[in-house]
Amino acid sequence: MSYLELLKLASPEAIVVITALAVLTIGLTTGREAASATVSTAGPTRNAGSSSSTRSAALCSFVAALGLVIAIGAVLMLPRNATLFGGMLVITPLTSLFKIICIALVFFTLLLTTSEKSLLHPGEYLAIVLLATVGLMLLVGSEELLMIFIGLELLGLSLYVMAAFDKNDIRSAEAGLKYFLFGSTSSAFTLFGISLIYGMSGTTSLAAISAKLATASVQPLLAVGVVMTLVGFSFKIAAAPFHLWAPDAYQGAPVPSAAFIASGSKVAS
Repeated sequence: MSYLELLKLASPEAIVVITALAVLTIGLTTGREAASATVSTAGPTRNAGSSSSTRSAALCSFVAALGLVIAIGAVLMLPRNATLFGGMLVITPLTSLFKIICIALVFFTLLLTTSEKSLLHPGEYLAIVLLATVGLMLLVGSEELLMIFIGLELLGLSLYVMAAFDKNDIRSAEAGLKYFLFGSTSSAFTLFGISLIYGMSGTTSLAAISAKLATASVQPLLAVGVVMTLVGFSFKIAAAPFHLWAPDAYQGAPVPSAAFIASGSKVAS
C-alpha cells in the first residue's frame, strides 16, 4: 500500500487533526488580541475585549464545524472494506457509520460550547474536543489491542483536560482530578491485562485472540488478562459497578465536557 492510499484511508482522522491544529492556532492568535484589549478596566476597552473574545469563539467554532463537515465527507468516500497498518485498523460500513455518529456528537458539543459564555479560551477547548474525536474514531476502527489502548489514552487525556477546563470553578478542578485518578488507574489495569494477554497468546489481534480462546483451553493467566482488560474498559465507560467516579465528574465538569464525556466513550465502546 502506497503512502497516498494510506493517507486516503486515514483521511477522516487526518482532517480532524488538521482542524484541531487550525482551531488551536486561531484561538491562540485571536485570544492574545482579546486579552490585550481587556487589560484595562475602562468601559470602552473592556467592551472591545469582550467583542474580540466573541469573534474569536465564533471563528473557532466555524472552522471546527467546517472541518467536521469535511471529515464526514471523507468518511462517506471511504471504501466499503479496507485495512490499515497491517490490520490494526479496519474500514467497514459499520465503522464508517459509527465514525459519523462520533462526529455528530462533536457537533452537539460544539453547539453547547457556543452557548457556554463562561468558558474561557474556546480555541484551546475546541482543539481538545477535536483531538478526543480522533481517539473516538481510532477506537471505532480498532481491531488490535494496542490500537485500542492508544485510542483510549488519546481520548482519556483529552477528557481529563476538558473536565478540569474551567479554572474559575473549584468543582471543575475536583472533577478533573478525580477523573484523572480513576482514569489512570483503569489505564494501568488495561495495560497490565493487555501484557498478560500478549504473553499468553502471542498476539494482540482481536481475531487471533478470539480464535485462541475458542479452540484451546483457557490458561489461568490469559483469563486474568482478559478480566483485567475488561475491568479497565469498564472504568473508562463508567459501567456498573465501576461508575463511582462518574457523578462527581459529570457534576463538576463544564456542561459541554459533561455531555461529551457521558456520550462519546459509550458510543465508541
